[in-house]
Amino acid sequence: MTLPNEDVKAMLAGQFVLAARNIQRDPHVGMSHGYRCDQSAVGTTNGAGGRNVQLLVLAADDTVVHALPGFWHAADLLPELRLGLELFRLYVDDDRPPAARDAMFAALHRSHVRRHGEAAAARGAWQSFDAWHERQRADFAARDTSVPAPGGMPALKDIPTLVHDRMLARPFRRLADFDLEAFVDYGRPFYDNNPGADRRREFPLAERANKKRASAAAKAAAVAVGRARAAR
Repeated sequence: MTLPNEDVKAMLAGQFVLAARNIQRDPHVGMSHGYRCDQSAVGTTNGAGGRNVQLLVLAADDTVVHALPGFWHAADLLPELRLGLELFRLYVDDDRPPAARDAMFAALHRSHVRRHGEAAAARGAWQSFDAWHERQRADFAARDTSVPAPGGMPALKDIPTLVHDRMLARPFRRLADFDLEAFVDYGRPFYDNNPGADRRREFPLAERANKKRASAAAKAAAVAVGRARAAR
């Protein structure tokens, strides 16, 4: 998560209490080949691999004040972490009524996108395989990943904008109520930007989680088809 950057490491060490958790068994986890400890991740785009890694900024009561899926460039991760600190201060401000707090939550996200959106958007373009997969999905179901564009063809939002839009729909939710599967649902479930001979390490727990998710989705689709036929 861009941690080799010294400025990022200094902010995390100085402003946050850090913890990590293995998500291989979680239902939202994606598929990927992993990196060895002696490897360096190749350059990628903001939000790429969102199902494989997530950085959550939590209050002490497990309320999610900010969430960042995937990998991020240090130039964009630092402002996002600063936003997380602003949102945390807002959350613990007991003098602000809930409605005013939620309004400020939205204002902070929108202001952040305006101030940092242009540079972050350029580094938040979709991976080609993710973009293709997302456009295919949009042909069959309504998606929040795109906006109308000239000529009638929908245009994909850059991923940082999508992330902030999804956070706007989840103001100060407890982690237990924060639907990570829906939050990271964009692009392909499989992500690997590490080609060639280095593609070695497998994640069997993630593979089983993905098979379980695919089976549940197939059953749900079959039930929906059955209901549609019965309704006729």
